[in-house]
Amino acid sequence: MRRLLPLFGLLLLIVLPAAAQDDTVVILWPPPVYDVAGTVDVVGTVNPPDLQTYFLQVAAYGQEPPQWIPASTLKNQPVVNGVIASWPTTTVPDGVYQLRLQARLRSGQDIFYVVGPIRVANLLERPAGESVFVPQSAPPTPAASTEPTLVPRPNPVNELPVPVGGHVAYFAEDTIAAMQEAGMTWVKWQVPFIIGETNLLNVARDRINWSHAAGFKVLLSITGEVDELRRESEAYYPLYAEFLGQVAAMGVDAIEVWNEMNIDREWPAGRISARSYVEMLRQAYEAIKAADPQVMVITGAPAPTGFFGGCSNAGCDDGDYYWNMANAGAANYADCIGVHYNEGILPPQQQGGDPRDNYPTRYFPLMTQRAAAPFRGSGLPLCFTEIGYLSPEGYGPLPAGFEWGQSTSVQEQAAWLRDAVQMAAEFPNVEIAMLIIFNVDFDLYDRDPQAGFAIIRPDGTCPACLTIGSLRGVG
Repeated sequence: MRRLLPLFGLLLLIVLPAAAQDDTVVILWPPPVYDVAGTVDVVGTVNPPDLQTYFLQVAAYGQEPPQWIPASTLKNQPVVNGVIASWPTTTVPDGVYQLRLQARLRSGQDIFYVVGPIRVANLLERPAGESVFVPQSAPPTPAASTEPTLVPRPNPVNELPVPVGGHVAYFAEDTIAAMQEAGMTWVKWQVPFIIGETNLLNVARDRINWSHAAGFKVLLSITGEVDELRRESEAYYPLYAEFLGQVAAMGVDAIEVWNEMNIDREWPAGRISARSYVEMLRQAYEAIKAADPQVMVITGAPAPTGFFGGCSNAGCDDGDYYWNMANAGAANYADCIGVHYNEGILPPQQQGGDPRDNYPTRYFPLMTQRAAAPFRGSGLPLCFTEIGYLSPEGYGPLPAGFEWGQSTSVQEQAAWLRDAVQMAAEFPNVEIAMLIIFNVDFDLYDRDPQAGFAIIRPDGTCPACLTIGSLRGVG
């Protein structure tokens, strides 16, 4: 720890507005108006009744609105006047920050505690003879390192018919244990790209390190801001590619280049074009492979849809978009073709009988064939970067637009995911290199009921983990 900074003398402890706040969630160390370096043991109390999880976040001091980024992994064990988490301050540039502790209760309520200003001063040069005050109550701080630490890639042994992973929002110990029980060897995170936001590289590095430290290979799905892409047009591609190259150099195992680029939620309206996307993909692929040839490059997965009745600049059905990608040369700039399947309400073996209609995206076998057909001559496998079944069980009625999933039970969700894993290894003339389950631990259940797809259910159990895990050593 370092001395108090006189230049901060007039700055006081700040507690930002929060959903709830009390003395059961408190940061005791470091105090405000301090400078820190190296890895700091953050001391305090996290002991509210009905605690579910907690973690640390950091943001630039005085930034409005604050852009909070994770500063620790998710934890769930209560702490009283002890070490909450270790904060590696070298993941942010030297500067003035605020530190936030966020605790979530099982009721869904959040409790926040924020302390600042705190100056990160890893590269601070001190005058000769200057003393550094270290309070007796503070834990010792290791010497600062100017180079961020990278956790080496693990080599997990896959025991399932095909490699399986899970898309996570949090990465608590219970989440990791559930994924291991299922036999998963991959974890997927989404990381945004925003022009000029260099701290997002630290976000990516943290997720890579957390995943590798837990023994998983890591897939980062990286998308940018649609408004920035619209404004910059083709000048955006090299900026995005440079970011992906920097992430590749951190030892990530796979990168998914964009997401659902056939619809205007993810690509500028009026400019939707597989040829434009493939040009972005080309530049991203070259930057990634230049940084680390071992990184698997996965194409963005189009949104499964038949809404557009074909293709136009306003939007494109995924079947047509796959063909357009293939014709534009996407296979030259990828190691795997990304696929999403998330609207099933029947066992994955079925190829008909959906009460909504018989559109191919309703059925797992037809969705697989739909994505594979344009690339059969390329030798590239498919990577399902999202596969999931929606169940409202334990949450209540589904919101408008998702009523189709109302009758799916948690047991069906579990059995269908197990069967899809088994089927993925047996498709004739189609290689599936990866299945990423959407999702493991999301907890939002609102207009977009992502928690309904989660395999960790509201009661904390994971029936799908048991059923998928039953395939270990099979096939």
